Amino acid sequence: MLSTMMTVLVTVLLCFLALVVLLKYGLKHYFKRQLGNMVSAAATLGSSAVAPIQPRITMALEKIEFRDPLVKEYMNEFKALSYRSTGRYAIPEMPYVQLWSGAHHKDGSLALIMECRDMFTSVDVVRFYEDGSVLGAGTNPYYRPEDYPPHIQYKQFPLGTSAREVTQWMRDQPVKSQVIHVTPKNIKALNTRFYAECTDFQLARPLPTFDEYRTRAVENASRLGQKQPELSEAQWRMGYEDHRTSLLDALDGALKAHLLQSGSISAKEWDQVQHDLVFIHSRLMDEDIAARALSRSEWTSDQPEVENLMSKGMAPVKLFEAIQELLPPDERFGFIATLTKPVVARIYVPDEESDSDLETKIS
Repeated sequence: MLSTMMTVLVTVLLCFLALVVLLKYGLKHYFKRQLGNMVSAAATLGSSAVAPIQPRITMALEKIEFRDPLVKEYMNEFKALSYRSTGRYAIPEMPYVQLWSGAHHKDGSLALIMECRDMFTSVDVVRFYEDGSVLGAGTNPYYRPEDYPPHIQYKQFPLGTSAREVTQWMRDQPVKSQVIHVTPKNIKALNTRFYAECTDFQLARPLPTFDEYRTRAVENASRLGQKQPELSEAQWRMGYEDHRTSLLDALDGALKAHLLQSGSISAKEWDQVQHDLVFIHSRLMDEDIAARALSRSEWTSDQPEVENLMSKGMAPVKLFEAIQELLPPDERFGFIATLTKPVVARIYVPDEESDSDLETKIS
């Protein structure tokens, strides 16, 4: 009997020690391997990865020292073509991008040299019209016509094309309306507005499928003269999920910008709600909607009641509000506004912040 008890105790002790070893080393090895897969995927994709979209950018005037000697060559070319420097700019939202800008003293066009980390250096010449349209030409390797709204036209040249050739093409194009002359005072407003319009246009489209994401990443590698990414299916899926999340984050950022620009909300009200805004729209999957609806609750989307609602194929807003009805009042969100750009979206804030005056004013 005693021998049997000792055997049981020893067995239990050995199992416990095995569990400790597994927790200490096995899981550590597992997560280390998973992290290694993520790093490997990022390194393999490199500059060919589909870069996350920033909903808006700012331009910071700085004394930048460019790395690529090609920048100096382009600067000299543009200066010989009568472009006068309007500054060197960093883009805080894109730390890998640095710009040199110049304005033509007669035709008012903008010259840009973009150094994109160690990936490439491109040039652009841009003409802004008073009717809101834009004509550009340059060597941006990531340019795709489908990414630009109809009022923005762009002529793409191969990387390495001289600034003179790009500029000559622009000068050969007819001036269709009054040109806005670029100056050091208006360059930030013009360039950031141009960026915002392109971004809103891209964010208004349906999210890319996995196959579309993968195709674009492979095309990006080809355009930069790089090897095709060699990734496992799991690594590709990981990259796609990261990209999809970044697009949804960018869409939230763009919606915030439109809400603030609408003038319907005061600075005090904005400070009150800006960090608690929840956007519901058709780009979200059921799991995304459930996560947003439950962000103030201890529940997760695998709660049986929530799973039951998600199985019914409900429209995004109806699903969000149905989940809200399951929650106690202090965990709910209240509706305050509807926006139409870049996509139609309903905006919610925690119920205690959605007072009737704010809702009426924004609507």
